[in-house]
Amino acid sequence: MTPALVLLIQALLIVALPPAILHCLRLRGLVPLVVVQIVLSIALGPSLLGRVLPELHRQLFDPSSMAPVQGIAAIAVLLSGFLTGLHLETATFRGRGRAFALVAAASLAIPMVAGIFGGAWIAVRHPAELGPHVEVAEFATAVGICMSITALPVLGAILREMGLLTRRIGQLALGIAGVNDAGLWIALSLLLTAVASSTTAVPNLLLRLCILPVYLLAMAMVVRPTMRRMTAVLLREQRLTEGGFVAVCAVSIGSAVITEALGLHFILGAFVAGAVMPDALRKPILDRLQLVTIAVLMPFFFMSTGLRTEINLGSPTFLEVFLVTTALAVAGKMGGTAVVARFVGEPWSTALSLGALVQTKGLMEVIVLTILLDREIISTSMFSALLMMALVSTALAMPMTRWLLTKEHYDARDTSPGAPPPVIASDGQEHDGPLGQAATHRNNLAGGVRRLFRR
Repeated sequence: MTPALVLLIQALLIVALPPAILHCLRLRGLVPLVVVQIVLSIALGPSLLGRVLPELHRQLFDPSSMAPVQGIAAIAVLLSGFLTGLHLETATFRGRGRAFALVAAASLAIPMVAGIFGGAWIAVRHPAELGPHVEVAEFATAVGICMSITALPVLGAILREMGLLTRRIGQLALGIAGVNDAGLWIALSLLLTAVASSTTAVPNLLLRLCILPVYLLAMAMVVRPTMRRMTAVLLREQRLTEGGFVAVCAVSIGSAVITEALGLHFILGAFVAGAVMPDALRKPILDRLQLVTIAVLMPFFFMSTGLRTEINLGSPTFLEVFLVTTALAVAGKMGGTAVVARFVGEPWSTALSLGALVQTKGLMEVIVLTILLDREIISTSMFSALLMMALVSTALAMPMTRWLLTKEHYDARDTSPGAPPPVIASDGQEHDGPLGQAATHRNNLAGGVRRLFRR
């Protein structure tokens, strides 16, 4: 077979098969498409196809034929980071009050702490899972980051499929995911900087640490205002023009070049570029870019990831790491979110549903794991176990949420596009606007004190 024919067959398999499987098995509404895409990618790799039909696997996925796939995968990851930044609108979590901040912080901190302890335990029990130049603390932090991820774009897709995107619980989940994503990229940047410091000369490291804040300030104080002033030129009838599309992609790629040169990862630069885009450009860019990135380009990244994943169910280490990390991830994310949400006044059904939704890992987990593997922070076996953990936690999100929301009457009031988003209050009510937020703060404090004394 010619290289072009091999690439086309690969593209047909990874792009067309997942939606067909989702439709034929009647899984739509039960399992997110991203889960099927990742499972198929793993099945096409050495874990299944390579064992059952090794000759066919060699013909289709010979290492020499994978260079085009790797190139497309790199562009897909860059655009995915850019899209994630675009989804991170400050309006999603601005003005929600202290109760929301407590829930969002717990959703990030509790699974991260649980993951750090779990990572330290794995490092002591299975030292071979550490990268060659990584300390136990760095490895444990990496596992903690993996536990605390919430995939904002995948969560948005799940909420759309379930009809919850404009509902109160959907808006709360998106706000929590936004805080989680911001914390994730900060933690990942610090981890990559710490790992780079152990292999980089001190002068080079100091230079990078000096350039990084200058770069961030330039993106916020120069690039964002410039793009805002150019909005009228980049848009025509609220649609991104061809020149505008090129301009925003150039900003994304240029930002990615800087972070890659600083020894971080290019996806961090793409994420920052998306986060600083003015609000008027976000929806037009998403309309142009999101569908083709998720439906056509990202499957190539999943394929390249699946071919690096080898699931060995006969390995006691793999099973042990998978079971421990999955238990910690689900309990930490769901439990940490639900307990604090209940403490500030939400009914258990809503609190647990929030916990189930924000444990969605999917795409972002795969990207972070790939970065950790490329930087030799984790081993290939650890990569495979954590990838399976991400699949299980993401697959559980939709059915668990459906089941939990049927346990108790759910307030299905839509939030109007122009109205301030509702905040969680200790009295279990929604409060909008400045007066409602002030009342919410008082109720949260008084309700929290009463509950503490009752206990």
